[in-house]
Amino acid sequence: MPKVAVILINYKDYAKKYLPECLASLRNQSYPKDSFKVFIVDNATTPETAAYLRATAPEAEIILEEKNSGFAEGSNLAMRRALDANYDYIVLFNMDTIADPEWLRELVAAAEADRSVGAIQSLIRLHPETEKINSLGNQMHFLGFGFCEGYGEKISNLKPPISRQFFYASGASALYPVKVLREIGLFDSEFFMYHEDTDLSWRVRQAGYKIVLAEKSVMYHKYQFSRSILQFYYMERNRMIMMFENYRLGTLILIFLPFLFMELGMLAYAALRGMFWTKIKAYGYFFHFKNWRRMIKNKKAKAKLRKIKDRELARLIVGKLEFQEIANPILKYIVNPVFNLYWRVVRNLIFW
Repeated sequence: MPKVAVILINYKDYAKKYLPECLASLRNQSYPKDSFKVFIVDNATTPETAAYLRATAPEAEIILEEKNSGFAEGSNLAMRRALDANYDYIVLFNMDTIADPEWLRELVAAAEADRSVGAIQSLIRLHPETEKINSLGNQMHFLGFGFCEGYGEKISNLKPPISRQFFYASGASALYPVKVLREIGLFDSEFFMYHEDTDLSWRVRQAGYKIVLAEKSVMYHKYQFSRSILQFYYMERNRMIMMFENYRLGTLILIFLPFLFMELGMLAYAALRGMFWTKIKAYGYFFHFKNWRRMIKNKKAKAKLRKIKDRELARLIVGKLEFQEIANPILKYIVNPVFNLYWRVVRNLIFW
């Protein structure tokens, strides 16, 4: 059986809240126990958290990280260990989840069935509302916003096959073949948290691999939508980094006008929610030469990996934001219709 590394990230008391139930579901997997190993990264580790993890998960490999490296670099620490140990697949798995007993077996089966696949997402259902969908794969708006496909829909209302077209695999439960990661690289540690999974999936697609849903691989996510000041900063900053590094110059020019209008809207949104200066801080990142030097270096590296044109990728990128947690009349009746029409027109102009 293929060797699989399952990676969990802890920060402070997160493990005490979620690890026991999550770990119990991993111990209950039908996949052979000697063919997968759990890696737990303890960000900003303390003697107390380290002792708790060792006592609660003695079978896991615990990686103690003195500083808080975020989800991106924290995951990289474990992924590098898995690469060095010659695992076949790496699975990113949120700790606030419960896996169905067939979860891992079905993920691996989907990967083994099609070697042209570069990432596979599980069917993610909500918990405790287990009859509802959390994600059937994640969509990306052409201005870099990501959201869950199928969020809130009842599983009983879905007709098979339930797979839909989507752009990126959610880092809550995603499998990556090691051979693909050796080719395209790991998470960009600069992202710290948010959009790192979108950026990685973008590279997967640019390199010519597919991203699919393993609908028989089911996990339950104790999902809570929130947007703190820190979260808002990283979501906005990383969204702009990601667009610059991954789009070709011609595409950036085509989307520049709607980008400006959206930024005006985001500034108003931030001001209404007391996060105006957080948004300004996100812009401030781009006023440092060293950051531009890093982004240009990354853009050139991604260009060397590219086998797929923006024209082909544009078919997978959407023009509407359809996520219940952010729904409002302005978005529904003004922003979405206008931006969707614009995107449907300009993506046909992309020939590069």
